[in-house]
Amino acid sequence: MDVKSDTDKVCIIGAGSSGLAAAKTFAERGIPFDCLEREGDIGGLWNEATGTGVVYDTTYLVSSRKYTGFEDYPLPDEYPTYPSHRETLAYLRAYAMNFDILDKIELNARVARAERAVDGGWRVQVEGEERPRFYRALVIANGHHHLPRTPKIPGTFTGEILHSRDYRSVKQLADKRVVVVGAGNSGCDIVVDGTSVAQRVYLSMRRGTYFVPKYMFGRPMDGIINFCEKIPMPRWLRNHLYTHWHRLMVGKNERYGLPEPEHRIMDTHPTMNTVLPQLAGHGRIGVKPDITEFAGNRVRFSDGSDVEADMVVFATGYEISIPFMDNTLLFGSDGQPLLYLNVFHPELDDLFAVGLIQANGSIWRLADDQSQLVASYLIAQAERHERAGWFKALKKQGHQSMVQGSYVKSDRHKLEANYYAYRRALKRHRRRFGAMANAMLKSGRLMQAPERFAQADAQSVSARNLRGDRR
Repeated sequence: MDVKSDTDKVCIIGAGSSGLAAAKTFAERGIPFDCLEREGDIGGLWNEATGTGVVYDTTYLVSSRKYTGFEDYPLPDEYPTYPSHRETLAYLRAYAMNFDILDKIELNARVARAERAVDGGWRVQVEGEERPRFYRALVIANGHHHLPRTPKIPGTFTGEILHSRDYRSVKQLADKRVVVVGAGNSGCDIVVDGTSVAQRVYLSMRRGTYFVPKYMFGRPMDGIINFCEKIPMPRWLRNHLYTHWHRLMVGKNERYGLPEPEHRIMDTHPTMNTVLPQLAGHGRIGVKPDITEFAGNRVRFSDGSDVEADMVVFATGYEISIPFMDNTLLFGSDGQPLLYLNVFHPELDDLFAVGLIQANGSIWRLADDQSQLVASYLIAQAERHERAGWFKALKKQGHQSMVQGSYVKSDRHKLEANYYAYRRALKRHRRRFGAMANAMLKSGRLMQAPERFAQADAQSVSARNLRGDRR
């Protein structure tokens, strides 16, 4: 038999913030699990010492301390309003210690392949192990920052090209002429870094975007938005009001020498950066459109201009891909997730994703809410509760359940959701689980066993009955 682990366990893949949230929830609710982490330490993308880490010296949270930390274990009050990546990693480590899940995480356990067994459950092959392990269910929590997306640009560039994933320090930009492609959070951080050490720095933008300051009226921006989101109104009206509010408080982009957005503020993922517009207005950033061609050390743009450069940094995001499994189980041909609420497979009752989402708020809190919902469904199945059947029918809707308004068509927005609307939906679903919403696993089995295990159990029970063994 190709079974190494307890067949009633769930396999959680990844020990970043999402995997830790799932492990904490399962431990609290009595669901047996293994948490497999490919690196030698936890923390995922927040751990600069591992191959998974994508942070750089000047990485800080873009959401504030109060509205980012897990609600059952807040970020420490002594932390700054916007903690650094090192403080963030220390917090995640303290979180794991507080909930006593560190010893439940297997480090250096890289999953090479996860395949679904014919009669249910998952075979998980860990690198270096002779046989695959068998798990009753699989939770994908390893994130989606693995495969850098790099645009194909005609010509040859004789300088240095790197993706923002490989950026670590301003030292890499020192005394160079740098072109940064992409106006997301990472790209804008790198541009701002470059203004202090580079000979010259340029920002290449495909389209105009809204630069949202981290503070407004002396308060963290997400605190203000959180208050406003409590006021009921239709999305179109909220989008209209937020857009005009931004223009009133920040001003039009053209006043800073930046391209104007052609969309409203809620139609894209926000870029949180207070100082970039000011630096652009001071002439310290050269603002350029799309790159059309490389020619030696020259970079040419769609407006006909060109510049000499020593380095091009692609801050162009990541391809959405899960490297250890058949991605057609998770994504359609258009790259959109197939999953109900971006968590539940519409047909399979043993495949889940936690953290496979991008939103304008705390992904940690969303991961915790997602994990609670997964636990409720697993336990409802195990206890044969009627809520299991209700949810099984509901999740057949698949990804169409995620339609919450239009986003600009872009690879960047394939996982996008409005944080507030999405979180309300998760909480509403959990409440509808009734008694199962907070239930502990009592039956000792996660769900009906696959046929071959059920037959073995039945034969074992029959044999004990014949012997009069009623233990």
